[in-house]
Amino acid sequence: MYIFFALILFLPMLALKPRRIDDANILDAKSTTCIKGILCIYVMLHNLGLDLENDELKELVCEHAGGVGVGLFFFLSAFGIIRSYQVHGNKYLGKLLLVHIPKIWAVAIFINALTYFSFQRGAYEPADMWLRILNLDLFNNFNRINRHGWYIASIIALYIIFAAVYFICSKLKTDKKFIIAAFIMAFVSIGFRVAAHIADNGGMYTREMPAFAIGCIYATFYNQINAIASKYFKFGMLLSVAAFIVGFLFYEPLATYSAAIIIILVSQKYTYYNPFTFFLGKICIGVYLFLHYSSIVLQPYLEHEYLWVLTNAGFIIEVAIMIYAVQYAIDFSISRVKLWRNKKLAK
Repeated sequence: MYIFFALILFLPMLALKPRRIDDANILDAKSTTCIKGILCIYVMLHNLGLDLENDELKELVCEHAGGVGVGLFFFLSAFGIIRSYQVHGNKYLGKLLLVHIPKIWAVAIFINALTYFSFQRGAYEPADMWLRILNLDLFNNFNRINRHGWYIASIIALYIIFAAVYFICSKLKTDKKFIIAAFIMAFVSIGFRVAAHIADNGGMYTREMPAFAIGCIYATFYNQINAIASKYFKFGMLLSVAAFIVGFLFYEPLATYSAAIIIILVSQKYTYYNPFTFFLGKICIGVYLFLHYSSIVLQPYLEHEYLWVLTNAGFIIEVAIMIYAVQYAIDFSISRVKLWRNKKLAK
């Protein structure tokens, strides 16, 4: 089993390719999608660790692989939406609210409903049931149907706040308005973590939310931070790797924050791409949400670890293909509607 975990941890690194002069911008959309695919593998590894019997070493690896992975999803999400806003301006906010959020939410609702009606039918009163199926029970033990639903609820809330903050700040008469917006969003994500901690129902890894703040700051000061990262690459890597090891052993959030810095540093020298991690990155949300369902279905196989791992992997691959097909159908439908609308406007 240790060989399996070692392969899972290090195989995704094959996605790294040395940067060339003609490569796209540092951490472009293609690279961030591939990193999400790598993180999806690490979160799947964490999910294995939740269900299998572990000794101390295996538990350490599985536990923190998930925490760091989820934290880096927050980091990349913040970085991605701000970089997209920098390119498209307020037009992007409409796409975020009317396209991206509904797609994420729809996947969450589908898997919540599938889990509830498969395994938990009649467990809640009707109003409570729909609150949970719709993934709206944010600070009310909100991951009871799907233990991963807390992330979707959190990221949707952050996206909605982001749209409001950037729209309001876009009206300010100052050259610093988007720097102000970025710092507001950074503090919002930290405040979100504090609120979840006070509610004592914030999900297992709301402690990783401040990584969202790092993404906000990096995207806002993109050129300046890249210049510093390139200049002090070796020193930065040495310090960040040391901090990551200390954090992995003793304080998980430190491992997450230092891992975000490592991604920034490595991106100065490498791009991230291979077809497998890119594919996983495109469907990572659906796979992440489905992990809880698959672990329930495959409980009878748990006593045979290798069989359980292989069956789980096969199950997830099948679902990944289905999720990709559904997402492709949604994207195709949206593109058809846009084309029809443009033709109508042209007339």
